[in-house]
Amino acid sequence: MEIRHLKTLIMVATARSISKASHMLHLSQPSVTRIIQEIETIVGSPLFSRTKDGMILTNDGKNFYKYATRIISSMHEAIAGLKNVHKKCIINIGFCPSIMIFDLIEQLRYANFRMDYIRFHEFNTNRQLIALKNNHIDISITRGSDTASGEDFEQITLYKTELFAVIPASHRLSGKKSLNLDELKDDQFIELSEKLFPFFNKAIASMCQNAGFSPRIVFSANGYVAALATIATGSCVGIFPRSIVNAIIPGYVYIPLRSKDNFIDISCYLRKNEVRKEVADIIAIIRNQFGNFGLADT
Repeated sequence: MEIRHLKTLIMVATARSISKASHMLHLSQPSVTRIIQEIETIVGSPLFSRTKDGMILTNDGKNFYKYATRIISSMHEAIAGLKNVHKKCIINIGFCPSIMIFDLIEQLRYANFRMDYIRFHEFNTNRQLIALKNNHIDISITRGSDTASGEDFEQITLYKTELFAVIPASHRLSGKKSLNLDELKDDQFIELSEKLFPFFNKAIASMCQNAGFSPRIVFSANGYVAALATIATGSCVGIFPRSIVNAIIPGYVYIPLRSKDNFIDISCYLRKNEVRKEVADIIAIIRNQFGNFGLADT
């Protein structure tokens, strides 16, 4: 059995999907399927259950996964120990909640990037750009675009994420499969704090204006979870990406919008004239990772 077998199994177990794993590994789906079958033949036991929720590890699969991750970790430690590294170059990455960070971590591991170089910091957009300007972080991954910061930063648009109407479960439109944004023009809206999430609110306001109305804002939440909790009370509606909370929580529903502009940019920022090779390497991996998902819901 080769290292590629172990890496493929780990990626399938993480993604719970042959198709997603094939994207992340840059292999065809038949190749990934064949590798998993080869492993199962060698160990003599099924390692995955094919369910409606995806590829789920069996009990034998869970045990094998533990050994596989230990072997890969040991290999990375051995490589790191043999390298003549004179000075660790810590890379600090800022990100907004739920922006595919764990997918990115797996991609960095697969690229044999020195993971002990990396520190992650969860900030809202505004704090990220301040931290980037003050050299507290080196890379920012965030929702929205800050055209005003063009003199200080290089901006890379990674992809666009779809926005949904988020309405109370008891709302008159909660049973619809999709809706036009102007169907909510008479509703009260919630927004995110302008101080903490300035670019997000601008995108939402522009969407509503294109739909022919200005949203009637009744509350400004200081975070995504606070916004969803307020919507669940039945007092207002909002517009957000679908997976800002990675759990099914009762009280509100997401409904697709029939609109051509119901997307918001996921952008990466770094300081202009950045010369460190480690930063450039991570940016290349980030471009590749997010590019695999195209127009995605995050």
